[in-house]
Amino acid sequence: MATPTTDRRTVAVPLQPTTVGPVETVVDKRPATPQRQLPAWVHSKAAIVRRTARTVGHHPTVVWIGWSARGWWHIARIEHDKMVGDYPQMIRTARAQVKAARGDMGKEAGAEAVVQRRTQQLRDRRRRYLITRGAVAAPVAGAASYGAFEGGLWVTVLYAMAAVTVGVWKGRPRGVDPGKVEVLQQDGDPFPIADARNRTEAAECVRRALASEGIQVKEVEANRRYEWGWEVTVRLAKGKPADIVTKAADLETPLDLPENGLLPQPVRESRGRVILRLVQSDPFANMPGAPERKPNSRRMRDKQILAHRMDGKTFEASLLGIHGIVVASSGGGKSVILRTMADALTACSDVLVGDLDPGGNGLDPLAEALGVRAIGDDNMGQIEAILDQALRIAKARPTLFAKLGMKANWEPSPERPAIVLFIDEYPQLSDRAKELAVKILQTGRKSRVQLILAAQEATKDAIGKAIADSIALKVVGPSRHQDIVQVFGTGAGGEGWRPDRLDPAEGNAVGDDLRDASQAYIRGCGSREPLKHKFLFLDEQDGMRRARERAAAGRPTVDAESLAAAGLDHFGATEADRLRSDLPKIVMMVRGAFAAADDPDFLPTSQVLDYLAQHAPEAWELDALAGAKQLSAELKRAVDWLSLDVAVSTVQVTGGTRGYRLDTIKQITGESLAQAA
Repeated sequence: MATPTTDRRTVAVPLQPTTVGPVETVVDKRPATPQRQLPAWVHSKAAIVRRTARTVGHHPTVVWIGWSARGWWHIARIEHDKMVGDYPQMIRTARAQVKAARGDMGKEAGAEAVVQRRTQQLRDRRRRYLITRGAVAAPVAGAASYGAFEGGLWVTVLYAMAAVTVGVWKGRPRGVDPGKVEVLQQDGDPFPIADARNRTEAAECVRRALASEGIQVKEVEANRRYEWGWEVTVRLAKGKPADIVTKAADLETPLDLPENGLLPQPVRESRGRVILRLVQSDPFANMPGAPERKPNSRRMRDKQILAHRMDGKTFEASLLGIHGIVVASSGGGKSVILRTMADALTACSDVLVGDLDPGGNGLDPLAEALGVRAIGDDNMGQIEAILDQALRIAKARPTLFAKLGMKANWEPSPERPAIVLFIDEYPQLSDRAKELAVKILQTGRKSRVQLILAAQEATKDAIGKAIADSIALKVVGPSRHQDIVQVFGTGAGGEGWRPDRLDPAEGNAVGDDLRDASQAYIRGCGSREPLKHKFLFLDEQDGMRRARERAAAGRPTVDAESLAAAGLDHFGATEADRLRSDLPKIVMMVRGAFAAADDPDFLPTSQVLDYLAQHAPEAWELDALAGAKQLSAELKRAVDWLSLDVAVSTVQVTGGTRGYRLDTIKQITGESLAQAA
């Protein structure tokens, strides 16, 4: 019996009252006809397409055609290799030498001659190959054509079957080297990577080594073999990439690698993948030296080769508008790195390069090409004077942009050059010099007043404030593990940035083992991958020759507009700028407090104490009254020790605030006498 239904989508309408009475209905007692069910493939065209493709794809005829095509491709590739030999690779190498020798007319001409000679040899080889192959192929092709003409269709079919058979025989999947192994079970002992003869064996070698250390992986693929070793990609089954990074030293034993020979790099785009570089020999063994750079042949915006990467690529960078920092322990090649960068900059016609080094001889081989220079701990006053002048120029130049027709940044030219100051041994700077340097880092980029800092270690108290976001180029050579965190950030070690695994040189004498000196990890100027780089080496004698040539060609000086806007009559230090080298620490720190506050005429005692507590908390974390008394007593002892007739008592200004005057501190440091001179 039919049952009335209500459609829920219909809006209910109030019923009108009706008269209740008997209702007649008709009941259909015939059996219901079942609804016809259509096959599934009718409803899904994709299903039949998939079945057809699967059936056709597995048919022997289709498989053999694919094998045959692959076989003839292999035959064509083998014949092509016989025709060209190693000449394409030799030509590419020669062209790379031309690029590296750019600027040296003699070397460049010699490399160009090699390219032309190799190209002609390749043409001759191709001609000989075509002649010899043609002499054999012509009679065979003629006989085959005659047979097909006389024999008709059946002979043609026979020829086609023979061609397919040869192709299948050459293209069948035997002896394939996929370079990849899928982990099905943990079996087999580890073996040295040196025993791997192909990509598959290299992948199996890495898989076994990882299994021996309890690292579970899904897949291991050997990507490429270099002259120095292997590059392998690992896909983890569980865990995180840091598991491999932390066990890198342990994995070197089953792989039989040299010390620090395993370099892991997690893939940022895929959390479960890690690239392993198995370094069996020195990747920089055949690296060329610094290319010849003629005087004033470059502009600061030009990219120049500074280093080579372990995978064969070059690190080319433009230092325009870039602050940089170099950290490397003693023997790590810090001087080589700075010298290479300074060599590139002194070849530019639109930059003035300065050398400030309180702890050594700085960029001594390039001294003649430098615009300003102050080295040695007894020249701290001159270093401060140069930094103070650079800061004034950095603050003044933006006011000249509109007047000189510049846009948002200073546009260097030979008449209005940029200024780049190299500061080696940054932690040895005085407190005032450090404060001036930090202010230049914060304000100098747009004015093209730049700093390249260098230190043997990146301790938080010594250099932490300077390497904030204002420094774009970070170079770390052989160093300590804590330096990685300070320079590259927390977690950088787990991402493969491991300069702490680089070894410094054992000495500077002839025959000493240089180990990993002048090798470094670079972040910035386009370098984002944790790969080892080695900076170009510039010999001291060659550096002195280049400096003489560049000085003779003329080096730029600071423009008059910048000097006038900054209230200066010259750029550079004089003999009168020297400070006493025996100033007590308390005097230097108080002078630094004034510099941090932009040298006001008066600085409250509370601000001086805050500065001291920040830079020497172990001695100055005192209450205000005790700190003020201790500060006054130490300054008086310093004046007595220096035998000066200077009153260092605090003064009171309007409002009752007590503090010190800048003139008083300058009398102690000797700056007042220098300014008077």
